[in-house]
Amino acid sequence: MSVRKTSVLVALACGVILFVSGCVTGLFSQEKDVLPKISLAELRETQDAELERFRELVPYRIIEKDYGITPPRRATSCNIIIDMQPITPDSGVQLAGFWRALTSGDEDLEPLLEKIRAAYEAKPGWSTRGGDLPNDPLTSTMVVVTSPENYQYLVRVDTEPNRENQKEISVRSSSPCVETPEDIDLDAEY
Repeated sequence: MSVRKTSVLVALACGVILFVSGCVTGLFSQEKDVLPKISLAELRETQDAELERFRELVPYRIIEKDYGITPPRRATSCNIIIDMQPITPDSGVQLAGFWRALTSGDEDLEPLLEKIRAAYEAKPGWSTRGGDLPNDPLTSTMVVVTSPENYQYLVRVDTEPNRENQKEISVRSSSPCVETPEDIDLDAEY
């Protein structure tokens, strides 16, 4: 028997063993993904701590007005963007966060955006990608930063000043989808 045929047989045997042992049954399963069970307080704490780290990467001297990190808000269904579904025990929930500041219209914020991107590309397990849409008429540019736990941060900077001759830098965040807590208060802010 040739080496190639032997290699194919060994690979096939390994695949059967993995399938029988259950290691790859998730690939063929129709079961719903299991959402992590993390408290909404922990989601908020993680997001706000990271928003603060983004804030610290912006030199204080260029900020004319810092609006701070938005206070807690209501949780949203993980299905709200796709099909506008309310929170249910099966939908999963996520939290959003936001920080923004204004600088002088004379500031060039694109090098700052690249500095932020480089800082997060250097962090183990983190990823970044451009977030600009083709033919985007907005006068801004954006980078999407994703943590190893799947928190996403959309970092946007203005490339042109507004009517008040100011530019905005902002970071919008969203947590990963987590299991809907049994005791969730739909009107509470987390």
